Amino acid sequence: MKKVCYIAVLGAALLFSCLKKGQPVTIVRDCTGSYLRMDGKDYHICNTEKTDAFVTGAEVNARFLKIGSCKGEANDMPVCEMLHENEGWIKVKRIY
Repeated sequence: MKKVCYIAVLGAALLFSCLKKGQPVTIVRDCTGSYLRMDGKDYHICNTEKTDAFVTGAEVNARFLKIGSCKGEANDMPVCEMLHENEGWIKVKRIY
């Protein structure tokens, strides 16, 4: 009986961890690309198609993963001669 209870608790914990809400972020765009701003830090978006429906400055919730490099369309866009300091590339998993 104890094993069943442990398994049930573990299963519930896994279920709720999968339903985790996203982080509150702000969409930021300029001539260098698109970013999610969280806690005053900008994260360069690789898969920009996920954020196309949102206007610059929109406050949204998002789940994302830090990635080492970008091989998406964001990497192929022309970039202006401006430096936009950021925390590296991310891949947006979910945004709402």
